[in-house]
Amino acid sequence: MGFFRFDYNKAGAGVAKGAPRKKAFFAFWDIYFSKLWKFIKLNFITLLFCLPIITIGPALTGMTKVLRNFVLDKNSFVFHDFWKGFKQSFKKSLPIGMIDVIIAVSSILGLQIYPQMAQESQTGGLFFIALCVISLSFAFTLLMVNFYIFPMLAATDLSVKDILKNSFFLTCVSFKRNFITFLIVLFTSLILLFTFFMSPDVFLLILPVFPISFLGFVIMFNTYPQIQKYVINPYYEGRGEENPEYAHLKSAPDGNSLFVDKGGSETPIPKKSKGKTIS
Repeated sequence: MGFFRFDYNKAGAGVAKGAPRKKAFFAFWDIYFSKLWKFIKLNFITLLFCLPIITIGPALTGMTKVLRNFVLDKNSFVFHDFWKGFKQSFKKSLPIGMIDVIIAVSSILGLQIYPQMAQESQTGGLFFIALCVISLSFAFTLLMVNFYIFPMLAATDLSVKDILKNSFFLTCVSFKRNFITFLIVLFTSLILLFTFFMSPDVFLLILPVFPISFLGFVIMFNTYPQIQKYVINPYYEGRGEENPEYAHLKSAPDGNSLFVDKGGSETPIPKKSKGKTIS
């Protein structure tokens, strides 16, 4: 009977600064649900900016800039940070987005055309089957390369050439992690596709609020640590500096903090006795 009764005079355990970080799975859902409304807003904004098709690249980069702040546990003003990423990377991300669209459309058409041509071929159709396999392999590799392209567009000032080179390198080095990310993206996409064919009305309700920011966060959460490890951290280490992305996680020097953190060290407040007291 006491499910919703709380003793507010009793101090809780608190959260200590030195407490161990949550495991990746729990940290992912903790960030997602704690910022759910921001994810919904980000999804809607990204979809809106993607609708002209030609601006897909800058829109995804803007979204990635916001998601980077989420992964780094930084405060983020969704539209402000989105617009900042959209403008800063516009020239670089615009052609990349258009190339992605062309390759995606070509791959979809290839899946439809090559098997049909293989069936109609009098020579057995091995050539067209080979073309279909090559097309799928190329699209698969490009998708995983894109896992890194847009985060690096949002987080670095590297040239397009260096971004593409580093993205391909990270695709190979972190293949296992990338393949797991790919499976999550594929599974979620298949559910959305099934929803589209079975209930288009439900799909149209879901599209503005869920899939784009969620899938972007899955990708960002899994890939950005690799970008830090192999691209960002080595850059600052080479200059004898620390990665400024970690600065917000450090405690202020002694004497400079406004408040003293006592997470995990509070003592219970003595419970007041019942009845009146006479002074």
